[in-house]
Amino acid sequence: MDKLLDIFKTIKDDFCSLTTYKLRGESLEIITPFSTLNNKFVSVFIKEIKGKYVISDAGWTDLNYYDVSISEESDDIIERIFTYYKQSFGISTASDKAGTLHYFKTCSNPRDIPANVYDLANFVVGAVNSLGIRYKDEKEEKEKETFRKDANTFLKVNYNDNVKLQKPLDDLQNIKFNALITKNSDIYLVTYVTGSSAYYFANDLRKTIVNFEISEKSKYRSFIREKVSIINDKADGYHPEKLSSMMNLLNEKVTQEPIKWTEKEKILEIIR
Repeated sequence: MDKLLDIFKTIKDDFCSLTTYKLRGESLEIITPFSTLNNKFVSVFIKEIKGKYVISDAGWTDLNYYDVSISEESDDIIERIFTYYKQSFGISTASDKAGTLHYFKTCSNPRDIPANVYDLANFVVGAVNSLGIRYKDEKEEKEKETFRKDANTFLKVNYNDNVKLQKPLDDLQNIKFNALITKNSDIYLVTYVTGSSAYYFANDLRKTIVNFEISEKSKYRSFIREKVSIINDKADGYHPEKLSSMMNLLNEKVTQEPIKWTEKEKILEIIR
């Protein structure tokens, strides 16, 4: 632990007096002077593993510890931004047993730690700030957010700790589902479809179709019990007559007929 405290003193000298720390088991949390747009100071974590120093975000970015209101409809844009920042700062990624994504850098020489802390902190600031930027129109964002919260609440009330929200299968990190519900060894994939206009509704349908199709490539495909899509039939963009061909395609990718939000209790009959 004395070695970690010496490392902190070096980092503090290289940064500024605002830098501080907390001891967390065998790790050292460095609370940096870098802050996000919502005024959260960025922390990075240092741990010595087999003679190397691992500098990571401890999964805080993926777990949204920085409390950003994430714009889910902007996933494609955010993914490109994350990729750019990762390449720029030389950031690596790894998933833990819970499926949480960790961003990190490693080095062997303690003298390189301050530079890696600087890189990782800059990455987190850029990544977190990009999550909160609104890339879509306000009406659509409000529609998405309202339906997402309503559907999330319904699932959490009925499935408690068995549900994980906005998560990927851990071998397909780029494909996130609105909810993963696990019971024993069974996995239930759940997506939401909504939209403030026919255009946005169709886009949500396309995304759902593609995600379910890609899930067939997962090493967990034999454990996937059901693929369920919840359709917001109260949304302004819901026009069945205009979406019939895409709805038919969705029917081919799911294991159950898409469930209308006004009939959401049917979910409880499918996922028991």
